[in-house]
Amino acid sequence: MPTKDKILSLLRKQTLNVAQLAQILDITRNAVIVPLRQLEAENLVTTVEQRDRRVGKPALYYTATKGHEDEASQAYPAFAAALVGALPDYLTPDQLNDVMAQVGQVLSRNLTLSETTSKRERLRAAVDFVNVLGADPTLESTPGGTLLSSHSCPLAQAVRKEPCVCSVVSNFFETVVGVEVKECCDRGEKLHCRFAIPVSLDAHDYANRGEGPNL
Repeated sequence: MPTKDKILSLLRKQTLNVAQLAQILDITRNAVIVPLRQLEAENLVTTVEQRDRRVGKPALYYTATKGHEDEASQAYPAFAAALVGALPDYLTPDQLNDVMAQVGQVLSRNLTLSETTSKRERLRAAVDFVNVLGADPTLESTPGGTLLSSHSCPLAQAVRKEPCVCSVVSNFFETVVGVEVKECCDRGEKLHCRFAIPVSLDAHDYANRGEGPNL
């Protein structure tokens, strides 16, 4: 395990100073300071002052930043898939669909858009958001607006458990853009996400942005 990870693991359990970290890890103080500074820059650890009985001034100690306990967690995909797989035992199909719709609406709160923002700008913001989540979407102009598609489904594990999970994405776009979105995903051997959105969005909308989906 890298020294940086060892330090973070120790600071999740207790508050320590540089000398204590060096002693526990059996390395030099300098070998502690560099990864410790990296952890500070990433907001994974923070400093606290504790008065040492042997000296007159407070000593600088470190602890894991509150709220970052699961920063490196790999559990969420498996947890989400297990949760979705268990829900049908407690909910009717209609109730399950309603829950997925609500999740999509809650997800939309990650975007803050003014009431005057156009539907095109809203769609662009929504596409940027799912791109960050790992969807790697492609946009295709259609007579009815835009077809968003992706072969990289960020919810793949959950979708394979319950196809209705796709409605999380469609309801996310519906809530953000303010239009009805048609989900037409291909859930065969390979997942192919496809959402028909009645808003035109072309290559000009992403000109000079240096990011965003392929068009």
